[in-house]
Amino acid sequence: MLNKILVPLDGSQLAEMALPIAVSLADKSSTTLCLVTVASGKPGDLVYDDSELYLEEVSSSLKHSGYGACFHVGTGAAADAIVQHAEDEHVELIVMTTRGRSGIARGLLGSVTDAVISEVSVPVYVVRSDNVQRIEGHTEPNSSVIVPLDGSELAETALESAISFAQSALTPIYLLRVIDEQATSEERDVAGAYLERLSERLAKRKVLAIPELMTGHPGESIIRSMNRRPSSVVVLTTRGAGGLTRWMRRSVADWLVHRAPGPIVVVSPRQQALLGSSIH
Repeated sequence: MLNKILVPLDGSQLAEMALPIAVSLADKSSTTLCLVTVASGKPGDLVYDDSELYLEEVSSSLKHSGYGACFHVGTGAAADAIVQHAEDEHVELIVMTTRGRSGIARGLLGSVTDAVISEVSVPVYVVRSDNVQRIEGHTEPNSSVIVPLDGSELAETALESAISFAQSALTPIYLLRVIDEQATSEERDVAGAYLERLSERLAKRKVLAIPELMTGHPGESIIRSMNRRPSSVVVLTTRGAGGLTRWMRRSVADWLVHRAPGPIVVVSPRQQALLGSSIH
């Protein structure tokens, strides 16, 4: 259960598309939706006061609908202000929208979203603006969870967040391993055995985990997996092991954020220190 969800806003309809997603993840009885925007100046300045009034109106609307809500106007660099407020409020999730690959990002979108993902220590739920309506239309959101893995403990950090996004013990978590198309049969066997072992460990926690081994481009393979399960959410870390498994580094997370047909939850490696290694 999420106690606090942070939603950064900039007054644009594009940023506000994150609100219904956050609401769908919230529980009226226990979740507070924390709204934040970033303005220049200080209290008493026109821009600052307008920003505060805007958040107060959005917050009041959420409260009228039965949700807990609070708001904050930050100053300075947008990403820094968002990250700082997330830490101050001890939020458990940040929900943001971003434009697709061809869009021109502005305000809190695009580069700011990328910067927040880089710096924050809590998961960031990112959805492309052109996917919001399709996601809202699903009667069973997050009916499956996909976790790309590379065999490293760091990549496995995403599993704790993935379990929390599973709607119930019957929600499947697909353990996805992508290997090179030129991989030998031995390498395929090793990768498959790793997924089976991890699936068995999760089964002991009564988590339904299904191994999925694919070959090809990492990002494109993840998208193929998502297309097979239209209401899925992908949960992954921004970094994995080095060397041959460099696909788990930030470049793939960035690539997916702007191309994925559904939501992506990016888990910072900094969470490993907070969560510990519990999938054993």
